[in-house]
Amino acid sequence: MTAALCLCLAAGLGLVWSWAHARRFSLERRLAPRLRGASAAPVSRTALARIVAPVADDLARLAARWGAPTEELERRLARAGSATTVARHRAHALAGAAAGLAGGLALGLVLGAVRGTGPGIALIVAACAAVLGALAPDALLARRASGRAARIRAELPAAAEMIALAVVAGESVPAALDRVASLSPGPLGDELRTALAEIRAGRSVGSALDRLAARVGEPGVTAFCDAIVTALERGTPLAEVLHAQATDVRDRSRQALLEEGGKREIAMLVPVVLLILPVTVLFALYPGLLALRFGI
Repeated sequence: MTAALCLCLAAGLGLVWSWAHARRFSLERRLAPRLRGASAAPVSRTALARIVAPVADDLARLAARWGAPTEELERRLARAGSATTVARHRAHALAGAAAGLAGGLALGLVLGAVRGTGPGIALIVAACAAVLGALAPDALLARRASGRAARIRAELPAAAEMIALAVVAGESVPAALDRVASLSPGPLGDELRTALAEIRAGRSVGSALDRLAARVGEPGVTAFCDAIVTALERGTPLAEVLHAQATDVRDRSRQALLEEGGKREIAMLVPVVLLILPVTVLFALYPGLLALRFGI
């Protein structure tokens, strides 16, 4: 009961402070309707929206101040291939924190009613749930980015070989990228299509490939794009460079598979050491211990 009253008091104080902050004089707010023109229709907002909007803006600024920087968050969203904006991602984090706080308070009240715990336990549970709810969108974004990076690593060797074959057949680099992008339905194809759209919009091939490597953030993709850009700038035979890069990409993929196999091999020792070996030792020693105890 005490925790619920404290929460209501804090929410009421926050709403009052937000209302007073929104009523503060702002020259930008006064001039905005006139700068937009007289024909602009006023935005109709309900009373609840007018009350909640300042709170949401303040929470968004607080999340931007204490959370991840905007550039880093944009980079992570690009690597995950998400169309969500930075503001929407932070809004999801705030919504997760609010949902976790509400769920934690409910769980704390239930524990207080069933087990007789004090309000301190309820506040601790609510705080932990709020932190977990706020971190959940970042965890999901990191998992999505990791899965997308794995798919790009798997698609890169075949794409490198196809680009090399297309260039050897006489096609230009944009035409080779277009051919490979049309045949690749995965995330690497999406990144190639984005780079091609930038090239058609007037960006140079080297700049578009540099931006592709920055968006993906994979060492193999970065090395492949850097090799193409270097060959275009220095006049190196592009076919030989692409074949060498395709071979290097396949070697990287093979090395990654060997490393993953080594990790799996070590992980397989855990059930052997913790489960199978103790049972085997027990079965081997139990008859002898039984004989010593009963003198058989």
